[in-house]
Amino acid sequence: MAKIRIEMNDWLFNAGLVGLVNILKKAGDEALLDVKDYYVEFDTQLLEQFEEKYFNYFIETYKETLPWFKIVSYEKEIIHHIGTDYEHFDENALKTLNEYVQKTLKNNLKKDSFVAAYPLVDDERDVIAMGNQIEMISLKKGEQISDVLTQIKETHEKIQPIIAYCNRDDAKKYLAAKNVIYTIIKIAWNGVCFLNPQTKIKDMYVDYRQYFLEPAQVYFDASKKKYKYNCFNCGDLINDNSNVMSFLNAIGFDVGKKTSHVWAFNNDIALCPLCKLIYSCVPAGMTYVYNRGVYINENQRLSRAIRINENLKNHILESHVMNTTTTYKGMITAFNEQFQINLKYELADVQLIQSELIKKGKNEKILYKFSLFAKHMIEVFYNSRDILKILEKAGYEIGPKKAKIYFSVYEQVIERIFNNQNLFTLIHKLILYKLTDPQNCYYQTYHITSILEMNTEILKGVGAVENIEKEVIKRANSSGYYLREAYKSKGAKDKLNGISYRLLNALKTNNINMFMDTVLNCYLYTQKSVASIFLETFEDEEHFKSIGYAFVTGLIEGKENDKPNGGNN
Repeated sequence: MAKIRIEMNDWLFNAGLVGLVNILKKAGDEALLDVKDYYVEFDTQLLEQFEEKYFNYFIETYKETLPWFKIVSYEKEIIHHIGTDYEHFDENALKTLNEYVQKTLKNNLKKDSFVAAYPLVDDERDVIAMGNQIEMISLKKGEQISDVLTQIKETHEKIQPIIAYCNRDDAKKYLAAKNVIYTIIKIAWNGVCFLNPQTKIKDMYVDYRQYFLEPAQVYFDASKKKYKYNCFNCGDLINDNSNVMSFLNAIGFDVGKKTSHVWAFNNDIALCPLCKLIYSCVPAGMTYVYNRGVYINENQRLSRAIRINENLKNHILESHVMNTTTTYKGMITAFNEQFQINLKYELADVQLIQSELIKKGKNEKILYKFSLFAKHMIEVFYNSRDILKILEKAGYEIGPKKAKIYFSVYEQVIERIFNNQNLFTLIHKLILYKLTDPQNCYYQTYHITSILEMNTEILKGVGAVENIEKEVIKRANSSGYYLREAYKSKGAKDKLNGISYRLLNALKTNNINMFMDTVLNCYLYTQKSVASIFLETFEDEEHFKSIGYAFVTGLIEGKENDKPNGGNN
C-alpha cells in the first residue's frame, strides 16, 4: 500500500478534492481519511472498486430527483390502496395514477438512457412493451370511482412487475447510474469515458475504471525517472501531454484544434492521471439540481470547505430545487453554522461559483458565474440572521396585469451585498412602490425598517459609520409615525403622500437642506416639537439617509397602505 497526498489548488480542483472526500465518506471510509488544513492523505487501497463508490455517491445523494426513483416510489401508493381495499381511492388518486402512467412510467421507460441500460440488467423482460400495455383510465359522464375500480386494480397489477424490475439491484445500479450521468455528471465534464458517444464499453462502471482509475493506479507504481513533462496542476512528472483538460466543461479546450491557446502553438497544458481522477470528482464536490450547480470555494482549510459545502448541499436538496433563493439561503445557513462552531474570526474571503447548463435546441453550453464573498459580509449575515428570516417571503410585482413579474426582496438584498453595495437604493425603491402601488407590494413597512437595520451592519463592516445603532432607526421610525398621527388628528393625512415624495427626492439627491426644510414645515404645521433625532442627520451622509428613510417609512405606516397578507404569501 502507498500513501496518497492531495493538496488544495484552484477552485475547480478544490471542488474535485471535496468531491473525492464526499465519495469516500459516503462509502464508509471516513475513518481512513486524514484530512488536514490544506490537504488530504489516504492509502491507495481506498481506490479499490472506486467506480462503485463513485456512482453510489450520486445515486444515493440525488436519489429522490432521479427518474428511476420516480418510477419505483409509486409502489408505496399501490401498497396503501391495497391495504385499505381502495376505500380512500378518489378522483385525485385517479388523476395521480394517470399522470404517473403517462408522464413518469411510459415516458421514462422509452428514454435512450434507459434503453441503453436494459442489456446490462440480468432480466430479459421487455419493460417497454409492459408499459405500453397500460392504458389511462377516464371517468365518463355520470361514472363514479367504483365503476372503474376493476380497471384501477388491473392497472396496479400491471405496474407492479415493472416496479419490481426497476427495484432489482442490478437495475437500480445501471438505470440510476444512467440518470446521474445525464442529469449530474454531464454538467461538470463531457465527451470522454461513458460520455463519449463513440465509446465501445457499454458498462459505465467498467468504462470509468478503465479511463480514470486504472491509469492513476499504474501511475502510482511507475518509476518516473525518465519522465520529462510536468503536470499543469500539481507539477509532478508525467510521461507525455496526452491527458488534457478538454473534457472539463467551459474550462479546457481541444489542443488538437486550438493550439493558438498556448504559447508558440506548443501545448504544455496536461494533467497527471491522479489530477485527472480528481477532476472527474468535481460533480461530487458541487451541488446540482435541474441543470444548475453551486460550490463555495473556501480555500483556507479543506475541512471547512467540506463542511460548508455539505451544509449547502443538504439545505438545497431538502427543497429539491435550485434557484437563487435556495442557493443564497443554503449558503448563508452554511456560513452561520461555521460561526456557531467558533470560526467567526478564522473565516476569510471566499468565492461562490454557480454553474448552469443552457440548452438551445440540440446545443448545450455551460456557464459559470463567480462572486467574491468578503469576510465582513459573512459577519453581516450572521448578525442579521433573524432579519433574513423575516425577509424570506417578502416581495413585489411589476408589470401589466396579465404579465406581472415577481421580485423577491430577500434575493435583492443578498445580491446587493454580494456586489458590495449598501441597501439604500433598494430601500428607496421599496418605499416608493409602497406609496405608488401598494396593492402589488407583498411586504410591510416593518420589512423596510428591518432592511435599514441590516444596512447599518453593512455600513459598519466597510467602515462607513462607527456609532450608528439600530436604536437610531427605531427612534426615527417612531418620529415618522407620531408625525403621521398628528396629521391624521388634523384631518390632513392626504397631504402625507406629497410630503413623502418630497422627502424621498431629498434623500435620493443627498439634499439635507431640502429634507430639513420639509420636516420643519411639517412640525410647524402640526405645532409639535421637532424630534431630537434629526440633530444626528448632520453627522454624515450615512446617518442622514438611515434616519431619513426610517422617518419616511414611519410616515407612510398604516393599514390602508398594507396588503393584509403582505410578506406572508
